[in-house]
Amino acid sequence: MNEKRDFFLKFSTICFGFTLSFFSLELIARIAPSRSFFPPERPIECNQKEVINLKCLHRRKPYSKVIWSRGIFKPFNQFALKKTNDIGQFSDINLQTFLKNKNNSIQLLAIGDSFVEALQVENQSSFHGLLNDFETNTNQKIISTSIGSSGMAFPNYIATLKYAKTLTNLKDIFITIPIISNDFDESFKQYAIKGRRRGLGQFYFEENTENLNFIELPKKQNLTQESIDFILKKSTLIRYLTYNLEMITTLNRGRKFLSKKIFKAKINESANEKNLERFRLGNKAIDNFINNLKDIRKTNYERERTILIIDTDRNAIYNKISLNSNSFDQTMRRNIIKKAKENGFKVIDMQPIFNEDYMMKKKRFDSIYDGHWNEYGHLKVSEEIMNIINQLN
Repeated sequence: MNEKRDFFLKFSTICFGFTLSFFSLELIARIAPSRSFFPPERPIECNQKEVINLKCLHRRKPYSKVIWSRGIFKPFNQFALKKTNDIGQFSDINLQTFLKNKNNSIQLLAIGDSFVEALQVENQSSFHGLLNDFETNTNQKIISTSIGSSGMAFPNYIATLKYAKTLTNLKDIFITIPIISNDFDESFKQYAIKGRRRGLGQFYFEENTENLNFIELPKKQNLTQESIDFILKKSTLIRYLTYNLEMITTLNRGRKFLSKKIFKAKINESANEKNLERFRLGNKAIDNFINNLKDIRKTNYERERTILIIDTDRNAIYNKISLNSNSFDQTMRRNIIKKAKENGFKVIDMQPIFNEDYMMKKKRFDSIYDGHWNEYGHLKVSEEIMNIINQLN
């Protein structure tokens, strides 16, 4: 009897210790603070025989307030309080407010991927958020909002424009689209980033046409996905370990290293001769994108108000590295700049702009945790956009 009681007491003590430790760590993760859980709003579905509507696009729950953070502990980590608007986009300007200001302000709609989503900065510090505080040289106010989601590429930008076109006449609206190195080959399904949701519920180009092809996101999650989402939603500690400390990513890297797997070269390190198919599809993505963009922005007036922002390898600028001109990244940059200018679109090449600014001020343009623009990077982009708006108004 005494043995059973001792066993029960030891077991209870251990359970209490684990429970107390877990809740203590949960509290610490909340103070840190841990990143919020913000999955896409469902359903994501699209009947391509009909007009593209909001359900075709990735979005978050409308009017949400969430925390994006990375790193160990505030104030040593990076922290941003993010809010979604009426259509679940990370913008302080509701789409309906934007549409109603057609005659009162110069309108600008930013379309893109994670560089438009801009999780690393507050909404008002993103390039499209900053523009709301600007005025033109003729004292006209700017109203700017965005539609963007991480992991998207050229076909999704076209789909988003088609959606916007169902809501209003885009003729006088400035359209800005950041172009990143992964936009080219990842416009095709075979090069899409893999993951629990990535590659699903979005558009890709068809290989033999310029048409968009929508890949379904299952309407119902499987048990594994539901379990993962439930744990991430309920446990601040698990989110802290997963997102802030990237423990799963670190463990996966260690596992791959121990298994002696060979890592694939990054896009900007790939040589033409070794990746002919990737180069072929990258160039086809450019052609498809520009041709679809021309079909939506038909006149020279509209194309002048379509601004492509071409990002660059900022690490090469900081470290004064000469890039391989025949690499995938550099080849695609040259080709899209050339093609866009030939067809009357405005181009902002951030390479010489970032390079000149860094030589003078030595201020970095990206987040300390990843390659996305920080507040200063977004500011430089917004200034270049304003230069074009002032030239045209």
